[in-house]
Amino acid sequence: MTMATLASPHLGERFAGFKRIGSFSIIEMPKIERIKKRHLLKKREQKMELERLEADLGSSIGLDPKAQLESGILDDGSRILLLDGEIIFFEHEKRYFPTLRALLNNMVQIPRVTIDMGAVKFVVNGADIMRPGITQIDDGVKKDGIVVIVDERHGKPLAVGVSNLSAGELRSATSGKVVKSIHHINDDLWDFGKQ
Repeated sequence: MTMATLASPHLGERFAGFKRIGSFSIIEMPKIERIKKRHLLKKREQKMELERLEADLGSSIGLDPKAQLESGILDDGSRILLLDGEIIFFEHEKRYFPTLRALLNNMVQIPRVTIDMGAVKFVVNGADIMRPGITQIDDGVKKDGIVVIVDERHGKPLAVGVSNLSAGELRSATSGKVVKSIHHINDDLWDFGKQ
């Protein structure tokens, strides 16, 4: 994993694990170079994983009953679930998140946060979502809940994140970072699916 170290000239502190892009910093996802301990899940294991996913996401998973999921572990120790060789769910901070590919294939429905077209270039580069760029908020958005970020023109998923506020609080807010970006177009999870 590539690590950039930034020094704060005012505080003399050093921060590792951040990558500077333009005028904002993001936390880099681990590079997916290989998947360790990859294996097909048994029916009982798959049922347990799907139940855990539904609990984490608060939504049912629309998977073909004949679908066979694979489990794997990345170099950083986080778990992933694959379907037909594509990563569809990944673990981050002990929670499962859907990948953008799972959302594009309508495997799961999670609350949406819609952004204006001016914010798209920042979001697809991993920026957290700022309140001024949001144009619409689903009622189902919860504080610390998993959300999908979509653009206002096409409604296509651009990123998956965690909301810092509930739907009502988001609507009342006028500034600040309101959604932390976890996975976005062009990151390693997205690129892995294109191989």
